[in-house]
Amino acid sequence: MTLSLRDHINLLSAPGPVMLVSVAAIRGSTPREVGAFMLIASDGLAGTIGGGNLEHQVTLRVRQCLAGDMTSILTAEIVCFPLGPGLGQCCGGSVEVGFHLLDETKKEALRAALAAVADQPVSQSGRWLMMPVSTAVGAWQIAGAESAQAAMLSGGFGTERGGMVAINGVKTLCLRLDDALSPLWIFGAGHVGKAVVAALSPLPFDIHLVDSREDYLAGIEGKNLHICQSDRPELDVADIPAGGHVLILTHNHALDFDICRAALMRDDLGFVGMIGSQTKRARFIRRLSDRGLGPVEIGRLTCPIGIQGITGKQPVVIAASVAAQLLSVREAQMAQNQTTKAASDGVG
Repeated sequence: MTLSLRDHINLLSAPGPVMLVSVAAIRGSTPREVGAFMLIASDGLAGTIGGGNLEHQVTLRVRQCLAGDMTSILTAEIVCFPLGPGLGQCCGGSVEVGFHLLDETKKEALRAALAAVADQPVSQSGRWLMMPVSTAVGAWQIAGAESAQAAMLSGGFGTERGGMVAINGVKTLCLRLDDALSPLWIFGAGHVGKAVVAALSPLPFDIHLVDSREDYLAGIEGKNLHICQSDRPELDVADIPAGGHVLILTHNHALDFDICRAALMRDDLGFVGMIGSQTKRARFIRRLSDRGLGPVEIGRLTCPIGIQGITGKQPVVIAASVAAQLLSVREAQMAQNQTTKAASDGVG
């Protein structure tokens, strides 16, 4: 089994039939969320729907089908798997698993869509795969980034990565193909900044690390990481997209203040957090008030940062606490943006 997006692309590029297997719906406790998917070929796997005996039995089922009469395989179906003694799993819930056979045309379409995700992982609305739940009705299609369909699905599912909805009266399984990365600007590439980047790198954030000191930025690597050397970091706040999050971790309190003020003056950002003590917070609030910011603007500031109960000062401990805080903020933000769980009729 492989989990890299590139491995999905490679599997789709190889000859032979491929089954797309997905978590279409869940009840109770389950090992993976709705929208998780994997690809199964006769001699390869990419992705996971939760591992364990569920995934083992699903893989056996698919490979038995692929080894038999291909003309008798259903091209689309949903099968319920209870996660109890029968599967040797104690989750206690149940999973409705989607099985969709990909012919060469569909393999190429999905390969191209995943390649686009790999090349440009950040998209506000995402890229979505829409599939019928049975062979009887429905069309198989991909909603491109920033399309009207993608915007509708992104708003409807919110924090969820997909599920079954009615589109134009037809029950359809929708899967988000990208990771719904949230934009995050980190100001300061010192010990804490580097630790935060390392902690957040495998998580669903598109990270911009900004520092005026070029030597501090050298050699820092991470997934979805953009290195930005700036002589005036406070001016970079204007480049942050609406809904983006801000972490202020610089080596200079005067610079912290300028970045903080610029961020708080915007009313369209997400989380604005600054490292510091309650004393630093009180001093900054007084200075911000003296510079004309009101209670609403100042109320957007989170300082100190991190989740309550974690008081360690080591950079890696701070980073773990901040990562947990940002994940919580991200999910709350996405849930707030959720408009409806059911897609409205009229979207083709």
